Amino acid sequence: MKRADIYGGITVDLNDGPIRTQYSRDTNGKPLGRLVIGDGTETIAITVSKSTPETLAQLQEAVSELRAWVTLQDRVKHLPEVA
Repeated sequence: MKRADIYGGITVDLNDGPIRTQYSRDTNGKPLGRLVIGDGTETIAITVSKSTPETLAQLQEAVSELRAWVTLQDRVKHLPEVA
């Protein structure tokens, strides 16, 4: 099965977090694992309960790629301007 269930179009600006994991049970008592971004009433969660370890490895790789990109953008921001 190759899919991600998205409930509505969502864009979230991560800013400076916070980010945490959350473990509980769903309404049927099944284990539920989530990646939670934000806090209070301003949160979004990605449920990973049905994900494979390979899918989570893809998420980890994507986050590593984004980290490298943000680091590069920060370095470029501090370069002197060229005429």
